[in-house]
Amino acid sequence: MYLKRIELHGFKSFADKVNVEFQPGITGIVGPNGCGKSNISDAVRWVLGEQSVKSLRGSNMADVIFAGSEDRRAQNVAEVTLVFDNTDRTMKYDYNEVEITRRLYRQGNEAEYYINKQQCRLKDITELIMDTGLGRDSLSIISQGNISHFADNKPEDRRAIFEEAAGVSKYKKRKLESIRKLERTQDNLERIADIVYELEKQVNPLKRQKEKAEKYLDLKEKLKSVEVNVLVKEIHDTKIVLDELSGIIKELNEKQASLDADILLKQNANDEIKKEMYNLDRHIDQLQEQVYTAMSDVSRLEMAKVEIDQKRKYVLENTNNEDIALKLSHLKEMISEAIEEYNDRIDRFQQTEKDLNQMRNDQDEMQRTMSSLKDEITRLTSSIQRDKSRKDILQEQIESRSNYHAGVKAIMDLAHSNPGIVGVFGDLLEYDEKYDLAISVALGGAMQFVVTQDDIQARKAIKFLRDNRAGRATFLPVSIMEPRTLRQEHHLICQNSDGYLGVLSDYVTSEKQIDNVILNQLGNVILADTLQHASAISKATFTRYKVVTLDGDIINVGGSLTGGSLNRKNHSAMAQKRELEQLTVDIKNEEMNMIEKRDLLHKLENKSRDISQSLLQKQMSYAKLEVVIQNKKEEITLAKGEYETLSQQKTEFEDFSSGKTNNNLINELNNAVKKKEDLDEQLRSSRAIRMNYTNQNEQLDVELRDLRKGKDGIQAKLNEKAILAATKERDLNNYLNRLNEDYSMTYEFALETYHEEIDIENAKYQVATLRNEIHALGHVNVDAIEEYKEVSSRYESMNTQRLDLIAAQDKILKAINEMDEIMIERFSTTFEKINYEFNHVFRSLFGGGHAEIKYTDPDNILETGIDIDVQPPGKAVQNITLFSGGEKALIAISCLFAILRVKPVPMCILDEVEAALDIANVERFAKYLREFSTQTQFIVVTHREGTMEECDLLYGATMQQKGVTKLVSVKLEEAIGLSDNQA
Repeated sequence: MYLKRIELHGFKSFADKVNVEFQPGITGIVGPNGCGKSNISDAVRWVLGEQSVKSLRGSNMADVIFAGSEDRRAQNVAEVTLVFDNTDRTMKYDYNEVEITRRLYRQGNEAEYYINKQQCRLKDITELIMDTGLGRDSLSIISQGNISHFADNKPEDRRAIFEEAAGVSKYKKRKLESIRKLERTQDNLERIADIVYELEKQVNPLKRQKEKAEKYLDLKEKLKSVEVNVLVKEIHDTKIVLDELSGIIKELNEKQASLDADILLKQNANDEIKKEMYNLDRHIDQLQEQVYTAMSDVSRLEMAKVEIDQKRKYVLENTNNEDIALKLSHLKEMISEAIEEYNDRIDRFQQTEKDLNQMRNDQDEMQRTMSSLKDEITRLTSSIQRDKSRKDILQEQIESRSNYHAGVKAIMDLAHSNPGIVGVFGDLLEYDEKYDLAISVALGGAMQFVVTQDDIQARKAIKFLRDNRAGRATFLPVSIMEPRTLRQEHHLICQNSDGYLGVLSDYVTSEKQIDNVILNQLGNVILADTLQHASAISKATFTRYKVVTLDGDIINVGGSLTGGSLNRKNHSAMAQKRELEQLTVDIKNEEMNMIEKRDLLHKLENKSRDISQSLLQKQMSYAKLEVVIQNKKEEITLAKGEYETLSQQKTEFEDFSSGKTNNNLINELNNAVKKKEDLDEQLRSSRAIRMNYTNQNEQLDVELRDLRKGKDGIQAKLNEKAILAATKERDLNNYLNRLNEDYSMTYEFALETYHEEIDIENAKYQVATLRNEIHALGHVNVDAIEEYKEVSSRYESMNTQRLDLIAAQDKILKAINEMDEIMIERFSTTFEKINYEFNHVFRSLFGGGHAEIKYTDPDNILETGIDIDVQPPGKAVQNITLFSGGEKALIAISCLFAILRVKPVPMCILDEVEAALDIANVERFAKYLREFSTQTQFIVVTHREGTMEECDLLYGATMQQKGVTKLVSVKLEEAIGLSDNQA
């Protein structure tokens, strides 16, 4: 392994990027003082991890960065890269070429390290070069100061270089780390021993408390299992009873409502009948008076007619043949009267027939009207039933909260027993139906957020949901909700924008305590009339706010749009309340409409019966008129026969038959009879109707009594069932509260988890027994279980750690002993070899004499210092400290060369180490370098000619620009060859 090149940029005086190429052998770097040649050795030392600023000849690490000159600006970063040939894998790195780079930034004094351009740690570089001979304490970098220090150092300080040569530095470093680790282990062991002692004093009392607590929890768990089963059974049975009672109460209410409607209808009908009966009685009285008057008129006129007929009969019977003309005259008058009466009866018959047809038509029309009314009543009945069913469903949904998410429903089931839960946010809001869609889409899922008084209640509710696996919910704690509003400048922009209607919080109302929640959720949501205006408002406010329209379109924060058709029905609580209110109004209106229709139908039915009765009377009159007409026709036929017998005067008879007579008596009699018959018919019809009304009234009175009696019975049952339902409801709430307060469970969770078939009485006895056992335990510290578990676990863990630390301590001590043995053996062996080589090198450099190194403390090889005793030719044995500077330097160099003979290094930088030597010793020094150059690459910073002569490659360091070092290379063999050729 050898150093191939150094790349410098910004390091000390190397302002420009410089690549210094090296080769095996001896490379010299020469130049006048202050030209920066020693900066190369500083650069190598710096890259290999030197952290001592003093060793780098500076006061601050940033001093290694080019500081600038009169003509050059200062650099902000220094970077040096050493490139090694690693073909022989001296470095334990699987590359033929290894680049080690260090970079330092002036800003923050931040350093970076790289191996083959991969960032790494300084520790990685230290480990890479360990045992390669390139360490900071090795012979890889030797300066003039190192030589003097080596000679003048205390024996204890001098041994470091021998340790590096012996290869025990890494063991010493590991030993120091092990000793520090051992000290830490001992400290930890002492602390853990104290902790274990304290824990031992806590474990036993906690164990007794834990056993008591476990028994308590076992009893509580048994109690929970039994009592929850009891509560589930009680709740289940109570719910069944309540459902049955609810069905019965609903059925009774429906029956009562039906009875109330029937009673009202029949009462109205009865009142109407009584009114009709009163009016009909007055009408009958008037008819009777009119009938009496008509009877008097008919009797008077009939008596007058009888007198005339008697006179005529008398004349006819007592008239002789001579008086045939007179007889014919009387017959003519009788025929004329009969024809008049006949014609009158014919007219009345035809009128009666016409009245009959009209009455039949009227009745048919009335039947059609009644049929239509019945269909309308049937439709109204179905509609009322549908609306009532929908109302029941809505009420059930509102009461059971079926439209809530599972978690929200579970929380709201607890709201009656937890005043900290205010309610579901959407249910707490009131707003006009016009803004329903905008508010619903703006809030979205927040409609089902649960409002609580504070965050503590919210955390409790979340724990309850988690423990019962009852779902999830989002909470809005009133105490920590901060209102959100539009910024003033944005509010002014909105007010001056087309289509701006306000912020949504202005359109909702609620209790004052949740004002901040409303402002938090809706205080900065803008309402616009159309999407076009909403888009303009969003852009004007830089898309910082959500903008919604009346049609439910949204422009979100950031500018994204949401919109389109909404096919889903709004199931918000507010919408359900509105629908329920509307259904209540619709049902009431439909019921009123149905009562009116039924009342009208009842009146039409009564009128139809009246018409039927009148029709019957009219049919009877019609039949009587047929008989009367037949009789009158026979009278005319008899009179006609008698007249023809007396006279054959057809013309005169035809005049009689034409009915052209002016007999006032007959006309009056006909009119009187007609009037009397009409009045008789009206009177009979009115009496029949009156009798029908009487029967209806009596029937309605009976029905009303029965209905009222039935209603009283239903009311009594209803009261009984309502009282029972209230009792069961109270029991159910008690059971649910116990389940929640004692066991923090919902009924649904308990039903899913605890569903054993139990004997309820036996289970109740078990509950009482278990409660007595729990009471007998007295005070129980339930936390003792966890405390014991924690303390016991900690005690076991600490005790295990204590044992592990003891084992680790033993292991560390064993390792230290093993490393001591290795270091003693290696150091001793290497020391003996160096001592042997030192004598030979010394004799070569000094031209004779004797030298040796020796321990200052032979009994303590690991810490002994090293003394150097030498005897130059012609002198007595003396210690190195007693020689002159030049002699010390040569002795130190001899010792260093001896070390290199024992432990060669791949590269060695010698920085003016021969400066103190005279010319003869410099030459000896240079020749000795040549001997080592086959196994060690030397980079020599020098200004001595003898050393330069032995170099294979020379670099000249100059400063063409003040403060900036430049290097010029010369290969001596090529230079000598070129010189010889020129010669």
